[in-house]
Amino acid sequence: MSPFLDYLRNDLVARDINVDLQMKIYPSYESAIDALSAGQIDFARFGPVSYVLAKKKNPQLQLLVMESNGGSKRINGVISVPENSSIKSLEDLRGKVVAFGARRSTTGRYLSQAALVKAGILVNDLGGHNYLGRHDKVAFAVASGQYQAGATNENTFNKYASSKGLRKIAEFPCVTKPWIARQGLSTELFEALRESLFDLKDKSVLKTIKRDGFLPADDSDYDLIREGMQLARKFDENDLSFAVYASHQPSEVYASVKPLLDAVEHELFNQGVHVRIGIKVFPTYEDAIYSVSHAKVDLARLGAASYVHAKERYPGLKLLARESYIRENTGLFVVPAESKITSLQDLKGKRIAFADEYSTEGRYLAQAQLVEEGIVSGDLVEMNYLGRHDRVAYSVARQNYDAGVLCSPVMDKLMDHEKLRVIKRFKAYGKAWVVRGGLDPFLEQQLTAAMLKIKDRQVFEPLGLKTLVESRDSYFDPVREGIKKAEAFGSN
Repeated sequence: MSPFLDYLRNDLVARDINVDLQMKIYPSYESAIDALSAGQIDFARFGPVSYVLAKKKNPQLQLLVMESNGGSKRINGVISVPENSSIKSLEDLRGKVVAFGARRSTTGRYLSQAALVKAGILVNDLGGHNYLGRHDKVAFAVASGQYQAGATNENTFNKYASSKGLRKIAEFPCVTKPWIARQGLSTELFEALRESLFDLKDKSVLKTIKRDGFLPADDSDYDLIREGMQLARKFDENDLSFAVYASHQPSEVYASVKPLLDAVEHELFNQGVHVRIGIKVFPTYEDAIYSVSHAKVDLARLGAASYVHAKERYPGLKLLARESYIRENTGLFVVPAESKITSLQDLKGKRIAFADEYSTEGRYLAQAQLVEEGIVSGDLVEMNYLGRHDRVAYSVARQNYDAGVLCSPVMDKLMDHEKLRVIKRFKAYGKAWVVRGGLDPFLEQQLTAAMLKIKDRQVFEPLGLKTLVESRDSYFDPVREGIKKAEAFGSN
């Protein structure tokens, strides 16, 4: 691209615009998209799919021009086979091994897979597939017999068809690459860049991008790409299931986690991974633990103690991230507002409600607190596990129990929390987001990356979260200690 930069520098100077043009090469599609969307670079040459993703990320990006292919905005993608292959059509690819380009490639992935979907071929209909990165690698791999078919752009196919012995079995339409300006680029510089590109006729410079000039561009020119990307989702969409237990009303639990999971799906799509995540709200902690530990679901949101128990019993369970909260999340001992109880010592001889038997704050850490105060189950008149934190709150508010234990987020959401009074707070730990053992390592890696990349406050707020953060298993060691200490509390 050096001749291109030299041309632009000289031409802009001739237009009385002095700018210091420097080129940045990014290691991935994602990093380049993020940089342009955030305004860290001024303009870029993207593939059509990268433009669509960047435009979705920042609608204020501006199209400068699009490249000309013999005066046209259209080019073709190609699916080819070895010249002597018996494969004649896309339908013949059932059971065959196919090579694609990069996961973000327009023709080497999205539009070729959309063409396969139109032909009734989905990923499970193939004998196998792989992403080789560059178009030339795909051509070489098909020609050498490593793969029975491959998807490339037409330039690559035309370059190697004769010398490598490739035969076209299908082609599909695409559009040329766009040049895009960041949001807020000055009108003067934007217009100068566009006119400079329109005026470029030097074939030695244009040769570096294998095109013959530039044409006016409109966002609608890339609707073809959007349609292809949407259709390509059907080729290899993964259906994942996500488990969460009902710590309070199941409908509220579902509604609070849905926006975040939608955001995870969106980030995965931006990474070139097609996933739909279904939500299963389980009635008990044990049900959720069992479901992810026995691969009945793929992902789960587990409380700290539930994670510790699950990891102990099923070491294959993997930690993806943990939750970080907007406000400090604590466990609470609560009593009726008018109660004379003021401390944990006053709970001797009283009735206490706990949440679930697997609850971190609603059982284990609370009982560890009581043990530290010298109180065990035998010192109580009555104790019960009510399952959900909101049930504990309502039961104590109605004075069915003298005291109860719940977590602060549930307390914050209660309509009648003024009927309760907190007598003790204790440290809580963020919930764990985990994946079952045996999930595809690539998908596992992409899930983690997607979760950690989300920054939209609106999707976190329903859960009271600030963000999801990277975590180590050792973060939960204090919970393990609390569980061990709670053993001394006993049962009533």
